[in-house]
Amino acid sequence: MTEVKDIKNSLRIDHSIDDDMLQSLIETASNYIIQAIDSNAKEGIIEDYKQFDWAVSLLTQHWYLNRQEASSERIPVTVQSMIQQMRGKYYANH
Repeated sequence: MTEVKDIKNSLRIDHSIDDDMLQSLIETASNYIIQAIDSNAKEGIIEDYKQFDWAVSLLTQHWYLNRQEASSERIPVTVQSMIQQMRGKYYANH
């Protein structure tokens, strides 16, 4: 499970000012990825895929770093790729 401390380490954040925002971004990224794979998925299935935590981390970092931009930045290609991999695995097994 992706945690605030992991995101802060990755982004080299040494303060706690944005901890609540980071937690919210983690939850939103997690839900985004699950919904992108299957909005009716049972809880815990998609979250168990190896790519899931990394995809959540990358998407959270992307949103955090681009939070002040007015333009609509695309989802990182790496995250899109991992979503596709997890979607394929999910539908192959369910």
